Amino acid sequence: MKLRRWDIVKIPASDNDPVGHPAVVLSAEDILDDDKQQRFNVLVGTKKQPAERAKEHNVLLNGADGLSFLTLLDCSLIYVVRKAQIKERFGVVAFERRQEIKRKVRAYLGLG
Repeated sequence: MKLRRWDIVKIPASDNDPVGHPAVVLSAEDILDDDKQQRFNVLVGTKKQPAERAKEHNVLLNGADGLSFLTLLDCSLIYVVRKAQIKERFGVVAFERRQEIKRKVRAYLGLG
């Protein structure tokens, strides 16, 4: 599967997770296309519960991004995953939300 930055993929939360979680690919194409690089960076999301409110570090993803359910994307922690862990591709983050994700990642990681 060819991956690109801003793709939304499904990754397992643990080794015995049969369902998985949506994750947004952050790594650049040179890392993603390099067969020697077996790991890349993602932000992980969880399904939004009906009464749950988004926190300051969350971005809400939805059907415009290719998801069939509302998802809270955590922009406060960047995960490293193996390419082999990808279960499927859901879609791509809509342009409008990319700006919000960039802003929140910079803010929560102290990058300006």
